[in-house]
Amino acid sequence: MVRVDREHVDFRLAAGALVALLIGEILEAVLGIGLVQTGLAAFLVLASARSGSLRTRWTRMGLVTLIGGAFGFLGYVSAGSAWQAAAVLGVVAYLTGLAYGYGPAAGKAGFFLLMWALVIQIGTAEGVDPPASAASFLLGGVIAMLVMSILVALGLVDSSPETSPAGIEPSPPELAQVVTSPVGVWSMIRALLVAIAVVLGYQITADFDPFWVAIVVLVIFLPDADRTVFKAAQRGIGTLAGAVAATALLTVTSSEPVIAVAMLVAAFLLVAFYSANYLIYAFFLTSAIVFYEWFAAGEQMGAGGQRLLAAGIGVALAFAGIRLMTAIVRMAPASKPA
Repeated sequence: MVRVDREHVDFRLAAGALVALLIGEILEAVLGIGLVQTGLAAFLVLASARSGSLRTRWTRMGLVTLIGGAFGFLGYVSAGSAWQAAAVLGVVAYLTGLAYGYGPAAGKAGFFLLMWALVIQIGTAEGVDPPASAASFLLGGVIAMLVMSILVALGLVDSSPETSPAGIEPSPPELAQVVTSPVGVWSMIRALLVAIAVVLGYQITADFDPFWVAIVVLVIFLPDADRTVFKAAQRGIGTLAGAVAATALLTVTSSEPVIAVAMLVAAFLLVAFYSANYLIYAFFLTSAIVFYEWFAAGEQMGAGGQRLLAAGIGVALAFAGIRLMTAIVRMAPASKPA
C-alpha cells in the first residue's frame, strides 16, 4: 500500500504543473477567468480526439464541444440547490460512465466532461457565471477544431483512419448493449452514489466541500471491486495523515510565507507521486487543500476536519457501491429463465 513505483515518480511533470498553475493564476488576473476557461476547454476538446481521420476527430470534438456546453448550461439551471446539483451531477456521471463502453478514448473524453461539469458546479458555488463558462467551452471547442484542421493540413498529426487488427474500421456497440453491460451497471450505481454524495456534502458546508464528497466517490469507485477497496484504503489513510500533518503545522506556526511555501511544496509533490503511489498523493493533496483553505478563510483552521469527514463519507459510499454491484451480479443469473 505504501510501496512507491519509482519509475512513475515524475518530478519534471510536477515542475511543469507548478509552473502551469502559477501561469494560470497570472493569466486569470490579466485576461480574466473567461479566456482561461476557453483555453482549458480547447485543451480538453483536443485531448478527446488524439487519433483517427480528420472526419473522425471532428465528429468526436464536435460531440465533446456540444456536450460540454450543455453541461455548462445544466450547471446554470442547477445553481443554488443541493437537490438540483445532485440530480445534474448524477445524470452527468451516468452518461459519462457509459462512454467507457465505447473504448478508452471515449471513456477519457467522458471523464474530462465529467470534471468540467464538476468545475461548473464548484464555480457556481464560488460565484463564477455558469452561462459564461458554457459559452467559453463552446468557443474553446471551435478553436480546437480549427487548430486540429491546421495540424492535419500541415501533416503534423497522423490522420489515418483507426482500424482493428484485421484492418477493418471497428463499429461502436449498440447503446442497449452498453446500458445492460457491467459498465452500464457500474455507471448507474456511480450516478446514484454521486447524487447521494452531493446531498450529504451540502450538510457539511455549502461552499467547495459538498462536491468534495462526490470527488472522492468518482476517484475511488471503480468497476473492479478489489481495486476500489485498495484505492479507498489508500485514500482514507492518505487523507487522514495529510489533514493531521497540515493541521499540526498550522498549529505550530501562522507565518504566511512558511504556509505558502508548504502549500507549493505539497502541490509539487502531489503531482510527482500521482502515478507512483496514490496514498502519498492523497496525503499531499489534502495538505495542500488545508493550507489553501486556511488562506481563503482568513487564516482560520477547520478545513482539516471537513476534509476528513468528506473523505470518510466518500469511502463509505464507495464500499456501499461495491456491495450493491456484488448483489446485482449475484442476482443476474437467477433472473434468467431456465
